[in-house]
Amino acid sequence: MKNFIYGKNSVLEALENNYPILEIYLLKGTDNKKIKFNKISYLSMSEMNKIINGNHQGYIAKIAPFQYYDIGTIIKDKPNHVLILDHIQDPQNFGAIIRSANVFGIKHIIIPKDRAVEVTPTVLKISSGGFKTIKIIKVASLLESIEFLKKNGFWMYATALNEKATSLNKIKFSNPSVIIVGNEGTGVSKTLLKKSDEIIYISQKANSVQSLNVSVATGIVLYELTKEK
Repeated sequence: MKNFIYGKNSVLEALENNYPILEIYLLKGTDNKKIKFNKISYLSMSEMNKIINGNHQGYIAKIAPFQYYDIGTIIKDKPNHVLILDHIQDPQNFGAIIRSANVFGIKHIIIPKDRAVEVTPTVLKISSGGFKTIKIIKVASLLESIEFLKKNGFWMYATALNEKATSLNKIKFSNPSVIIVGNEGTGVSKTLLKKSDEIIYISQKANSVQSLNVSVATGIVLYELTKEK
């Protein structure tokens, strides 16, 4: 199955940022004055729904396969901050994290090759165009990637709630740095926690009934990481 971006804002932002689009499908009667593209097909609602059975808003774009990067890109680009996602499963969480990363100026996200969500049409839509400025790096081993980045001067911060963790509001971040956030169910793996230089947690009000969603928690950490001190 080919990949698609869908939703008005996602399609228009992809066009604006020269994302590799192969073809655009619009609902018949749609005003296309804002769309500068030479391959547009106008379809009925039933035809649109056969392509994307979701909230496409009458805008669908067929896209080229997503371009992942390798770990060497980070050494070449020399960013101050990198985000590692330890086996995120939910595409909506992944998309929301990409969106937050874009807001806070994060340019590089590392994901594992296996047992984790990839960049899917849902991820692209939820990101609301956030993918346009971010390089997604897919690696065979998160552990080896962390060791590689540590050798190249990056300081590792993992998110977890344990006896070794320090409250986020007490952390003075070093540059360059890596933030590691964990899977929705199990969090950051013990193996990666052991490789971290510091473990951080988000303080919550007393009597809180549940922990934060991973995408919300990531947004809070990235805000603290990138805000002016």
